[in-house]
Amino acid sequence: MRVLLQVHPDLSQEFLNDEVFPHLAHEDIGFEVLPHFLPASRDKLPEGEFVLVIGGDGTFLAGAMVAVQLGIPIIGVEMGHLGFLCQQPVEKLPEVLGCIRDERYETELRHILECTIVKDGVPARTHIAVNDVVVGKSEITQLAVVTVSIDGEVLANFKADGIIVASATGSTAYSLSAGGPLLEPTMESMVITPICAHTLYAKPYVVDGARTIGLRVEKETPDTFLSMDGRKIGQLVPGDTVSVTLHKPPLKVARLALPRFFSVLREKFGWGFEFKRENG
Repeated sequence: MRVLLQVHPDLSQEFLNDEVFPHLAHEDIGFEVLPHFLPASRDKLPEGEFVLVIGGDGTFLAGAMVAVQLGIPIIGVEMGHLGFLCQQPVEKLPEVLGCIRDERYETELRHILECTIVKDGVPARTHIAVNDVVVGKSEITQLAVVTVSIDGEVLANFKADGIIVASATGSTAYSLSAGGPLLEPTMESMVITPICAHTLYAKPYVVDGARTIGLRVEKETPDTFLSMDGRKIGQLVPGDTVSVTLHKPPLKVARLALPRFFSVLREKFGWGFEFKRENG
C-alpha cells in the first residue's frame, strides 16, 4: 500500500515526524508527500493507491486534483473548523490508516466540474474543479454582464458581481454564501448562482448534470476573470464563453462509517439546538 499525502502547508515538519509518519510506518504504508499545488501540466503524476489529506477543505481540493487524475480514492483528516470535505478528526488518524490498509471504507462518487474556455469559437484549455467555476468582475464599482445558457439556449442575461456554477459538492462553499441551495454531495447536478445580481428576480437554478452550461462575457463588461475552486485562472474578454459540464469520471471519496452528510450539516450550522431565553 502506498498513499500520497497532501498536507496543509502550515503543518510543521516536527508535527509530521511525530504525529503522522510513525502511524504510517506502524501500518506498513509507504507514502509520498505531494507539493501543495500540483500543476495540471505536469507530465508525470506520482504513483499511489490512495490520497490522504491532512488539513482543511483547501488542502482537500489540492489533493483531489491528483486523485481524480489517477482514478484513486481520497479521504480527508480535518485540521480546520468549518470544512465539509475533511470529516475525520486528526485524533482518528490511526483508525483511518487502518481502514485504508484493510479497505474498510465506502466509496462515494462526487460529480465534479470540467470547464473549457472558448475564444473566437475555438475551445482552448480545459480545467477541472471540485467545488465551483466563477466568472466575476475585478472592479469593485462595476458589474459584470454575463449571458447564461443551457445546452445553447439562453437562460438569462445578468448584470452582477459574477456567476457561480457549483457542483453538488461545491453547494456548501461559495455558492452557499451567495444564497445558493444545499445539495446532497453525491447528486449528479450543477447549481447556477448569481452573485449580487442587479435585479429582484435572480434566483439560483439547479441544472441536470447532463447539461452544458455556457457563461458568455458581454461587450460592456469591465475586466472579468475566471476562477476555479478559489484559484484565479485568467482574464476573460468580451465574447469569451466558459463552457461547464460534469467531469468524467467522478471523484472517488472514501467514507468511513461516520459522520454522514446530514450530521455534518447539523454540526457545522448548529441546526437542531434549542435556544432558550434567560429569565430575568
